[in-house]
Amino acid sequence: MYAMFGPYVLLAAIAVALLVAVNRDLISTFQFRLMMIGAGVLALVWTIFLGAVWQEYR
Repeated sequence: MYAMFGPYVLLAAIAVALLVAVNRDLISTFQFRLMMIGAGVLALVWTIFLGAVWQEYR
């Protein structure tokens, strides 16, 4: 069940990060792009982990 919420949590986190980045003019920096890619990979791995471990609703 928790794995179903992973993409929505990722979407909310990206929306908040983009708002902060636009307000502070950080969109064009390499560090911000690297952090966004890292956050996406982490969320994907976490969603897969939760889907594999918590299978109580199958």
